[in-house]
Amino acid sequence: MSSSSRTAGSPVQSRSFRRLAWGLLGLSWTCAGASFALSLLRWAAIGHADGWGGWMPVGLVPAHAQLAGLTPPAFMDSPWRWVGVALECIPAAAMFYTVLCVHRICRAFLAGEVFGAIVVAGFRGVGWGFLAMFVTSLLYQVGVTALLSWLASGQNGGMIALGVGPFEVSTLVVGLMMLLLAHVLAEGRRLQAEADAFV
Repeated sequence: MSSSSRTAGSPVQSRSFRRLAWGLLGLSWTCAGASFALSLLRWAAIGHADGWGGWMPVGLVPAHAQLAGLTPPAFMDSPWRWVGVALECIPAAAMFYTVLCVHRICRAFLAGEVFGAIVVAGFRGVGWGFLAMFVTSLLYQVGVTALLSWLASGQNGGMIALGVGPFEVSTLVVGLMMLLLAHVLAEGRRLQAEADAFV
């Protein structure tokens, strides 16, 4: 018996469940896209704090750089802005991979494959994605603080600031939880397959 036939008529195929799946699907892509767009816009706004850059809903300098005492430079050449954009792409790659895994899970849910192999692989991917977000967040901190401090010193020196805050801790914990959940789902699928073999 397939997982889709077993879930037919169950609460996971109700209208409210499908609305929740669609909502998670849309919200995850919207939040990821908006976050990445604001991160890129930050580097365009540097040097314009007294103009349109002052309307930015996020700080021109990331929070961890502010804690290190760094301020946005009054002017930044275009090549260094592109370096900043490249740095933003490091954690964004992990974020979009995680969202893609969530997308696959939601699509499987909507197709009725609530406990299918795609869902197991999706949760495993979400787990690794959150762990990648933890690692790339640390790399991003190193890169951004090194770049901004080097520019602030007149390209004669700089510093590297690295810290583990609530975001890093939460991504680490959630990543490990998702990997554990994927293992439990995989074991459940194995036991279900054994039970079906005796039917």
